[in-house]
Amino acid sequence: MFEAVRREGSSHRLFLWGGYKGAERRKAIFLPTWLCSEAVSEASLYSCEREEDYLKCLSDFGMLSVLGEHISAVRISGSGYTELSHRDWLGSLMGLGLRRSVIGDIVTEGSSCTVFCEGTAASYITETLRKVGRDTVKPSLVETDIELSVNRRFEDVVTTVQTPRLDGVVRALCNISRDEAAGLVERGDCEINYFCEKETDKRLLAGDILTVRGFGKFIIESAEDMTRRGRIRLIAKKYK
Repeated sequence: MFEAVRREGSSHRLFLWGGYKGAERRKAIFLPTWLCSEAVSEASLYSCEREEDYLKCLSDFGMLSVLGEHISAVRISGSGYTELSHRDWLGSLMGLGLRRSVIGDIVTEGSSCTVFCEGTAASYITETLRKVGRDTVKPSLVETDIELSVNRRFEDVVTTVQTPRLDGVVRALCNISRDEAAGLVERGDCEINYFCEKETDKRLLAGDILTVRGFGKFIIESAEDMTRRGRIRLIAKKYK
């Protein structure tokens, strides 16, 4: 989809938003051209830089409230006696018959969580969800908080690559041979920003989220600086 948008010359209008800054699962929102001309960014679609540029622009024009029309937040409170995992929450939501595509991030907090999702899904969740695992829960609609703080744990990874091609980056981050890396890509075991990518020469940018089946998920922080030996210094964070 993103390549088609770029070919049509509309990539500057595309803003990815998940309900709060740094959300992983995001919805594509096409903003009006007159607004986007103020915040054109060449950074990766998922980068913090691009997100900040577009949020500032929306704020300057008094249009932040528009985001709430696309993403809603549901606070689901448990009894307080049962520790529930992300899998528990997601399993119960999917058990309602919802498609995964309408559910964004699930931010867990012990026996409670906040679910970001499309508006129709939010209404359905508040009306029907009463059990998660063996625990009784109570869902309610809440205001989205773009400054929501989410405690994620990462491991810093610093290595080098000849070029920021997908196969080379996978090889370096996963510590495998180039042939093995190419095989993972060609089999469809790699995703960039949650979309399957089978082109080994696809170039990664700062802000891209790389998922490699069997090896984990990484955020590319930098893939530009050159070393004295003429290689590119690759800086990433691996989800723990």
